[in-house]
Amino acid sequence: MSITILLVEDSPTDAAILEAAFEQVGCQWPIQLAQTGDEALNVLKNISYDTCSSSLLILLDLNLRGITGYDVLEAIKQNSVWQIIPTIILSSSNAPHDIDKSYRLHANAYITKPANFTGYTLIAQKIQDFWLNTAKLPVE
Repeated sequence: MSITILLVEDSPTDAAILEAAFEQVGCQWPIQLAQTGDEALNVLKNISYDTCSSSLLILLDLNLRGITGYDVLEAIKQNSVWQIIPTIILSSSNAPHDIDKSYRLHANAYITKPANFTGYTLIAQKIQDFWLNTAKLPVE
């Protein structure tokens, strides 16, 4: 199964580092970048139910310009088509409030952004190992 990673990240630097980290660990899945919450929701509006149910993983930053990552997460998890998409928060915040609120909005996981490329590579490897190779994702 081919999986597309929808990376919702407003920092071009963070996005480039994460994309390089996935490449470093040999990830074969394409990464589609959305730099705003509005752009992410537009991407989701333009994909079919089959794509949502079987071939999408979302990595979502909380601190976005315009609508926040919380708003995007809430929209995803309240939409009957999108709610089954595994959505992982990838944020610079380690605040208990942000972690708690993300899980209350039904995030599938919360990861704090690391301080260096080695940390990003480790996260990319763990996401690939668990979410893309081990976990069974919903299938239509």
